[in-house]
Amino acid sequence: MWKRYRPLRIISPIVFLLLWEGAVRLGEVNQLIIPAPISVLRTMVDLTVDGRLPWAIAVSLHRVLQGFIYGSILGIALGLLVGWFRAVEDAVDPLVAAIYPIPKSALFPLFILWFGLGETSKVMTIMIGVLFLVLINTVTGVKAIDPVLLKAARDLGANQRQIFTKVVIPGALPNIFTGLRLGAGTALILVFITEIEATKAGLGFLLWESYQLLLVKQVFGCTIAFGILGILGTWVLQWLERVMCPWRRF
Repeated sequence: MWKRYRPLRIISPIVFLLLWEGAVRLGEVNQLIIPAPISVLRTMVDLTVDGRLPWAIAVSLHRVLQGFIYGSILGIALGLLVGWFRAVEDAVDPLVAAIYPIPKSALFPLFILWFGLGETSKVMTIMIGVLFLVLINTVTGVKAIDPVLLKAARDLGANQRQIFTKVVIPGALPNIFTGLRLGAGTALILVFITEIEATKAGLGFLLWESYQLLLVKQVFGCTIAFGILGILGTWVLQWLERVMCPWRRF
């Protein structure tokens, strides 16, 4: 356990915060533009005590989880099929090539037009953003499986279903988790974009409202909250990857 402990992961953020605090206190930085970390922390505590920050996080997290789960399930399922079956690849690949480059935020107005101003349009935007990242990484994982492993499974008498479940899916898992981590970050970006307009609740809405009112400390506080959510999401996915891919070296 000690060998895995890396003090720099703790020391570097602390040093950064101390330098930031020192620069503000020495007057090197305008507090109206970049407030001191201590003042931002006080603002976050105040927002937490009055309930605005927890409620905003809960609303955004609900949207993120819905879009992330739906997009991940569809992306993994479709990616496995595209990577393994040539006919499915030929049918789906042109659609992926056409839709993937489109900024997912550009689809949000269309989803509002189709599904209204409610939760569905926001969840759909997040889902589409996650889906393509997971799908592409899943396909890459399937394609990257060593043909020797597939041949060995066939030589040992495994049928197609057994090869798919015992070789293909486990072999693609590392790439799938890469896609999931990328998708989690994209989900947080898209929830902010969808909450700028057409909503009155959520962390993105609170951040944007703070910006419009020139409440710089609240802007920093909400931004930090987004960062914390991103870190927690990454940790959870990394833990799941260690559990589901015990053969990998981390």
